[in-house]
Amino acid sequence: MSLQNTLPHPRMTTLANGIQVVTQNIAAMQSVAIGIRINSSTRNEPSDMGGASHFIEHLLFKGTPLRSADRILEEFDSLGAKANAYTSQEEVFYYATSLASALPDTFAILADMFVNSVLPIAEVEKERGVVLQEISMNQDNPGRFVYNQFHRGFWHGHPLGAPVLGTPESIASIAPDRLLAYKRSRYTANATIVSAAGNVDHDSIVDLCEKRLNGLPAGAIPGSVPPEGWLPAIAEQTHHQRPMEQTQFYMGYPIPSAGSRHRHTLAVLNQIFGSGMSSRLFREVRERRSLAYSVYSSMSSYTDSGGLLIFAGTKPERANEAVTVCHGELMRFCSETVSEEVLRSAKQQIRSKRLMALDDCEIQVRRISNTTSILGEPEPIGLSLEAIAEVTASDIQAMAQELFGSVVPRVESVGPGDGPGLPQ
Repeated sequence: MSLQNTLPHPRMTTLANGIQVVTQNIAAMQSVAIGIRINSSTRNEPSDMGGASHFIEHLLFKGTPLRSADRILEEFDSLGAKANAYTSQEEVFYYATSLASALPDTFAILADMFVNSVLPIAEVEKERGVVLQEISMNQDNPGRFVYNQFHRGFWHGHPLGAPVLGTPESIASIAPDRLLAYKRSRYTANATIVSAAGNVDHDSIVDLCEKRLNGLPAGAIPGSVPPEGWLPAIAEQTHHQRPMEQTQFYMGYPIPSAGSRHRHTLAVLNQIFGSGMSSRLFREVRERRSLAYSVYSSMSSYTDSGGLLIFAGTKPERANEAVTVCHGELMRFCSETVSEEVLRSAKQQIRSKRLMALDDCEIQVRRISNTTSILGEPEPIGLSLEAIAEVTASDIQAMAQELFGSVVPRVESVGPGDGPGLPQ
């Protein structure tokens, strides 16, 4: 029997005003998560509004004509609900988890924030200081600092390269009226996705959205594309000197966009390469050579670009060796075919993680929102697992040769001394 017939299958409805509503029902759960995503963020910001999307994310919790900031928090608490939000380069996502019975009231608060927040001037000025402290905190954390620097360098000249938090200069200078005008111009119906997962009824969610989100304006969000001929900044090394015990670094290789035909093969490669304790990076860099305590790979994938990233922290005198070893482990995919045993194990790890994640409605509400944004409709979990199951060892090798065979990565590091060079 096909996995698609035995696993939850998401549903989607597009409202008359353009809002996409996607749900995934798992009736046995007591809980539900619901989120509102706006498909506009850092990459769409004008240069003098850097960090505005993240700033607004903070401020949506600060009051509406119906609810003060304190009342918003008190109402969520009185329902036993938890609310949160995050901002990335391409979206802002507001979400809450609650008992299924509390969903209508939980969504009423979330929708009121999303549609009606007025960004009170006094709250703007208080939260401005909070965001500036968040920027400082990220500067003081070597891992966050070097990731942010890598991201800006790798996507230099691309709208994705702008820092999500903005800069101290941009955050200090954005006027409250400009923030509110920016919010109203970006929070439009046709750029909004509502997703719900857990013990939910699709038609009821559609009704809630039609009732609570009918105040969203229409309007197109200005697009933001890289200059013609843009390429990621690779084969470059940048080091930031700090008096630390370790050198921490990111290495990055270009990969296709999030919705590409390679996405399932890349997921399997990344699992084998740097995800978990049986990965090549963990075994070679940590277990065999004792080069690092923490080493892993991850993928940053966007609508028109992506990167395969490696992170490690090591002794300064062994940083060059660590960079070269990490690169060499990736290059093995180009020259060697992975064994069937390793392939089966990687697929099973992915399968287990994705199936166990069905027990977490918060993970699911983000997943169906993301796949709807990327693919135009939510991807059923069974369909994605069937695609993973079909990946072959020769698929991985052919893709590795195509994507990585002649690439010298970007290396961004922080720590004492001169830092590592490019891999040898």
